[in-house]
Amino acid sequence: MEKNLILPFVFLLVLSGCAVGPKYARPEAVESKTPVGYTFAMTSPDSITNLKWWDVYQDPELQSLIRYALDSNLNLLTAIARVEEAQAVLGYNKANLGPTFGVAAAGKSSRFKSEAEQAGVAFNANAYSVLGNISWEIDIWGKLRHANRAAYAELLATEENRKSIYISLVAQIAELYFNLRGLDERYQITQRTYETREEYLRIINLRFEMGEVSELDKLQAEQIAADSKAQLFSLERGIIAVENAINILSGKPYSPIIRGLQNDQQQVPLEIPSGLPSELLVRRPDIVGAEQQLIAQTERIGVAVALRFPSLSLTGFLGVASPDISKLFSPNAVLGSVTGQLVAPVFQFGQNKRRVEVERARAKQFAYQYEQTILEAFAEVENSLAEIRTFSNEYEARTVQVKATEKSLLLSKALYDNGYTSFLQVLDAERNLYYSEFEKSLALENQLIASVRLYKALGGGW
Repeated sequence: MEKNLILPFVFLLVLSGCAVGPKYARPEAVESKTPVGYTFAMTSPDSITNLKWWDVYQDPELQSLIRYALDSNLNLLTAIARVEEAQAVLGYNKANLGPTFGVAAAGKSSRFKSEAEQAGVAFNANAYSVLGNISWEIDIWGKLRHANRAAYAELLATEENRKSIYISLVAQIAELYFNLRGLDERYQITQRTYETREEYLRIINLRFEMGEVSELDKLQAEQIAADSKAQLFSLERGIIAVENAINILSGKPYSPIIRGLQNDQQQVPLEIPSGLPSELLVRRPDIVGAEQQLIAQTERIGVAVALRFPSLSLTGFLGVASPDISKLFSPNAVLGSVTGQLVAPVFQFGQNKRRVEVERARAKQFAYQYEQTILEAFAEVENSLAEIRTFSNEYEARTVQVKATEKSLLLSKALYDNGYTSFLQVLDAERNLYYSEFEKSLALENQLIASVRLYKALGGGW
C-alpha cells in the first residue's frame, strides 16, 4: 500500500524535471563587439572604479551635497521603491511553486414541519463540517520555474537600475558643483574686469574734459564697461540656475549652495586609468541590467512554450463532517478526497504558437538593446578619455595665453600713457585678457567634468 502511494509522487518528481523552453546564453555579438582596449586609454592598467566616490571627490562641501542628495533625491527613492516591489513580485512567484492550503468550517441547522417532510422536499436538518483543502499545480514543463527565474532576473535588473540612478546622481551633483565653481570664478573675473574698465572710464572722462582725448575714446570706454556689467547679470542668472538644479536633485526648494574648494584647488585625479573594456560588461549597472532584462525575457519564452503542453493539478480536502455537532470529531466523522486534473490545449487557432513567437520577438528586441547599451558604454568611455586629454592640453595652452595677454596689456597701457598708441590697442589687449581668462576657467571646468563623466562611464561610484 505504501509503495502505491509513493510511486505516483516519484513519477511527478520525474515529470517536474521536464522543463521546456530555451536556456539563456550571452549573445555571441557581445563578445565580438568588445574591444581589447580603449583607443585613448591611460598607460596604467588599473581602473579608478575601484575607488569610492568620496575618495575621488575630496571637497568636503561637495561630499556633503552628494550625501544629502543620496538621502533625499526623489528619483533614487522611487528606484528603491521599485526594488522593493520587484522583491515582492519575486516572493509571489516563488509561492506559486508550492501547494496552497486553506480551511473552511460550516454549520447548518434547518427545521421542517411534518407536512413538508411528507412532501418529499426535506433533507438532513443539521450539518456541521471542518475541512482543510489543498491545491497544487505540478510544474511538469517548468512554467512556474521559468516565471520564477524571470521575476528574479527582473529583480536584478531593477537593482541595477537603482545603481545606475545612484551613479548618475553622484555624477550630476559633481558636474553641477564644478560648473557652479567655474561660474563663480568667471563672475570674479568679470567683476574684476568691470572694476578695471570703470577705472578706465573715469580716467578717460577726466582726460576728455581736459581735451586730451577724443570723444571716440570716451565712447569706447563706456561701451566695454557696459559690456562687462551686462555679463555680470548673465553669469548671475547662470549661478542661480545651477543652484536650483542642485537643490532639485537634493529634493528641496531653492537655497544658496555652500561653496568649498575652487576648481583650481580640487584634488580630483585628472590622470584617470580606464581599466579594460571587458570590465564594463560586469561593472556598469546599465549593461548588467540590460542583460538581466534579456534573461528575464528568455525565461518568458519558456513560460509561453510550457503553456502549449498539458498542465496537471492536484486538489483535495480532509476534515470532519457530522449532522450532530457533538459527534463532529469522532473517528466516523472523518472524510477526505484527492482529485487529479489534467488539462491540455487541443485547438486554439494558433494562439499558443503565436504566444511563443511574440515572446521570441521580444527577446530579440532585448538582445539588440543589450548590444546597443554596450556600444554606447564603450563610446562614452572613449569620449571621456578624449575629453580629459584634450581639455588638459587646452588648459595648458590657455594658461600660456593668459600670461602672454597680461604682459601685452601692460605694454599697451604703457604705450598709450606715453602717447605712442591709441586707446583702441589698450581695449584690444584688455578684451584679449578677459577672453583668455574666461576660456582658461572653462577649460579647467570642462576638464573636471570630463573626469566625472569618465568615472561614471566606467561604472564607478557605487
